[in-house]
Amino acid sequence: MTRPLRKDTTLTRDFVCQIHSIQRIEVRALEGGYLEEIYVDEGETVKKGQKLFQIMPIIYQAEADRAGAEVEAARIEFNNAKLLAQKDVISPNELALAGARLKKAEAELKLRVAHCSLATIHAPFPGISGMLEVRRGSLVEEGELLTTLSDNSKMWVYFNVTESEYLAFQAQGDVREIPVELVLANGAVFPETGRITAIEAEFNNKTGTIPFRATFPNSKGLLRHGGTGKV
Repeated sequence: MTRPLRKDTTLTRDFVCQIHSIQRIEVRALEGGYLEEIYVDEGETVKKGQKLFQIMPIIYQAEADRAGAEVEAARIEFNNAKLLAQKDVISPNELALAGARLKKAEAELKLRVAHCSLATIHAPFPGISGMLEVRRGSLVEEGELLTTLSDNSKMWVYFNVTESEYLAFQAQGDVREIPVELVLANGAVFPETGRITAIEAEFNNKTGTIPFRATFPNSKGLLRHGGTGKV
């Protein structure tokens, strides 16, 4: 007589996935001009606030200097108008007009200083620089792509689940409690375990699937944006 053996069994299901950086941006020129300096290389790890590119600031600095001189001239004019107004030589309206010209000049100076600061491009967050799309000495236009910057401290892994599988997952309770394992393109198992952190709001009517997103820690920096695998 035999008896069936009872034991816990783990059921797994494989899904093809795409690997994305938790944050990835295109770094673009904020001002046009000649690219004077490149401070970063392709694939280099950069810190938040680190200089990436320098667009020749000579024109912007000259405009800022001119605006500063106009502010000084407007301030002198306003101070003279104030003295004349106290002696009833000019009307209050003329004094107000001189004050308005001073404020306009100060606003123009702030604008020119802002343009000057935009000629230096800094990293908005720590990450890894992508391919350089320009070279030193290039004439770049405002908005032109210079490189990309990816934060790979954590990775978002996307995979599509059918409607029936989605319902089965939901029937098990909180889907975020289900551990997710990542198998890399070479068949190796990624050493860190992920968790499902987001489910898309709608099903794709063409494919009958809904995207899931799992988040994986990437402490050793092995995963890169654009990679593939299975979860």
